[in-house]
Amino acid sequence: MSEPIVTSKRVKEQLFELINLYPSLNIVQIGESRMGQPIYAVTIGNGARAVMYNAAHHANEWITTSILMRFIEECCNESNAKSKYFPDDVTLHVIPLVNPDGVDLVNGSVGRFRYAYKDAKKMCEAVCKKATIPLCGVNQTTQNTCRFPDCWKANICGVDLNSNYPADWEHGREHKYARGYTQPCARDYVGPNPLSEPETCAMVAYTKINDFEITISLHTQGEEIYWRYKNYKPDGAEELAQRLSNVSGYALQEVPSESSGGGYRDWFIQTFNRPGFTIECGLGENPLPFSQFEDIYKKTAPLLWEGLIKI
Repeated sequence: MSEPIVTSKRVKEQLFELINLYPSLNIVQIGESRMGQPIYAVTIGNGARAVMYNAAHHANEWITTSILMRFIEECCNESNAKSKYFPDDVTLHVIPLVNPDGVDLVNGSVGRFRYAYKDAKKMCEAVCKKATIPLCGVNQTTQNTCRFPDCWKANICGVDLNSNYPADWEHGREHKYARGYTQPCARDYVGPNPLSEPETCAMVAYTKINDFEITISLHTQGEEIYWRYKNYKPDGAEELAQRLSNVSGYALQEVPSESSGGGYRDWFIQTFNRPGFTIECGLGENPLPFSQFEDIYKKTAPLLWEGLIKI
């Protein structure tokens, strides 16, 4: 899986190429994006323990999709070879592209949705123009300079999907509004209400159906692992977090108060009191260049394998 630019079309093609190579692989559509594009989940193995990995909640973090696509193929090779490396007691669920519309927007593959691209650009520029703080990137030096589409984290409607889950959503809204994210824009707008977006609704429904033991969400960047949410203490979470850190070299971190609330990991821990992790892969400014892929994968793959081992 060496395609340097992720698009929803290419991910779909790769998934069905993998079905032809590995008939035991199962692919299901778990929902649709705002633009009606399918959101897929891949399952590998048939064990009783369900583990779920997901990527690309944020559009300009599309390199995480490439990481999971490579990992799916690696798992298929191990599983087909009946390797002890892939545990017999696990069914792994992988959702490689949570935000297909947003990723296509960032990577210039909106196709028949060109009007949505134009609307998003106007939306982004309007917010940046009146902002009192730079909204398009933490390293931005020129005030009110819009970095569209590279700055775009949201779905096609300008909602940050990883701020749209019903876990302390109001707290997240308060902090995001204080920073200027009060309307649809490139990043950090929490939406009009929790689960306002079909992408987050699909994630919640699929999670409730499958009773996951743990979840891992891939993001960029920082080479960090976030594992705690408020005062929740899921059994085995701290131990597994340390194991993930040991094999990857990623540091364990606490979530800053202003960033807490509304995330998928927050909702999963709050709802099920089970271990959920946000992994910030790579270093630099989003979107990370594909030239970093091999280095990121080298550090992240051992973490993904470790997540399959029983707590």
